[in-house]
Amino acid sequence: MNRLDHPALQILLCRRWDEAFASLWAVSEGLLGKECSEAIIGTGTDSKRLRNEIAMAVDALYARGVGALALAWSMLTVSPLQRSTFHTVLPQLQHALDGADLPDDDDAELRARLRIWWRAAEGEFDENARSIFHIADEHVRAEDDDPVFQAGDITSADDLAVALGLPTLVVMPKNKASKLKGEHSPYKEILDAPLRLVVARDLSKVRATLHAEYPHATFAVDLLLRDLREGQPVRLKSAILCGSPGCGKSRLIRRIGDLLGIGIYRFDGGSSADGVGYGGTPRGWAESTPCVPARAVQMFKTANVICAVEELDKASVNERNGALWSVLLQHTERETAARFRDVSLDAELDLSWISHLATANSVDPLPTPLKDRYRLIRMPDPSLEHLPRLAANVMRDLAAEDEARAGDEPLADDELANIGRAWAERKFSMRALQKIVAATLEARDQHAIRH
Repeated sequence: MNRLDHPALQILLCRRWDEAFASLWAVSEGLLGKECSEAIIGTGTDSKRLRNEIAMAVDALYARGVGALALAWSMLTVSPLQRSTFHTVLPQLQHALDGADLPDDDDAELRARLRIWWRAAEGEFDENARSIFHIADEHVRAEDDDPVFQAGDITSADDLAVALGLPTLVVMPKNKASKLKGEHSPYKEILDAPLRLVVARDLSKVRATLHAEYPHATFAVDLLLRDLREGQPVRLKSAILCGSPGCGKSRLIRRIGDLLGIGIYRFDGGSSADGVGYGGTPRGWAESTPCVPARAVQMFKTANVICAVEELDKASVNERNGALWSVLLQHTERETAARFRDVSLDAELDLSWISHLATANSVDPLPTPLKDRYRLIRMPDPSLEHLPRLAANVMRDLAAEDEARAGDEPLADDELANIGRAWAERKFSMRALQKIVAATLEARDQHAIRH
């Protein structure tokens, strides 16, 4: 059991809710911060208030980039009396289990327990007031030989999505695909499989979080999120974030993926010499490679992942094997993407739900047909007025990477003033701000040691 590294999988083995809570509290108190910790402890015996405080702690952990721990805490908020509480937790939990490399015994027990959670999500225990941890432990122990628990009923997050009535899409229909070559064996997992379409949840919170993290770019955030609808599958309009180096374009795309719970597949446009790297290589080659959107779907096992091209303006214009810009035209046209024939897999794919984002320092080099396919969004540079909030965000990110930083005091006025002067000299680059804040905190530590 000690080989389980994912906190959510560790919690899945707990026999009671209070055992799960105690286990998480032991590893999370420092990360949650004093105010959040006191709020949770202060709920006493008020179970409804406790769950509300835990939900707020989950948001705080996601905002700090500790997604695995946030998922584990989310498991404490589900209730068999409210089957909908399982819907946002179970797909992520199943994904974590499917991606874990565990001993057979551990894997079997975790899957047995998770199947009980699935049954609870379908309403089987909706008159049972006990916790799902108690119910799962009781049933696994009592019904090891029950046919319901045999492998083959629900074995993946995609099966779960179908069982819960969540939206799915068959990206790679078997009747439109040739026999897969040996090097394409991983694509058997998506062949004729109904893959999940990730649904937009808590959009108001997503928007508010991004506004807080990007006070200088709230308009850009709103433009990126404009087409999303609560409870509907995520599909962002193709967009290019254009701005100076270091203004936070790439990180904004990553944070959108984090907050929406959707996978992002990155492609380096700056190193692209032709269109083959993105568009894939022909099946007749000794080792052919599918196109980037197909690789993204296979990697994340979802039908509406985000494909992000970095430094699109720096891609080569070499037409020998087709330029990257030409290849992107096929993928950003939804009607074409819905019937895209991948030259490597020799299969017709429905890639119409893929979101296409890109970053660029300038859109001037891009051909007009490509610019017409994308929403052009200006990413403004931050200024000194945004420094207090941005510096606080950097401190939070540093604390997420280094637990020892979780207890750092906020930056003092004189520290912010010094940071502001150094930052101005670096032309308000967000990358530079991260280094300056880190250096300030290190200098503070050295001063404390000497005194």
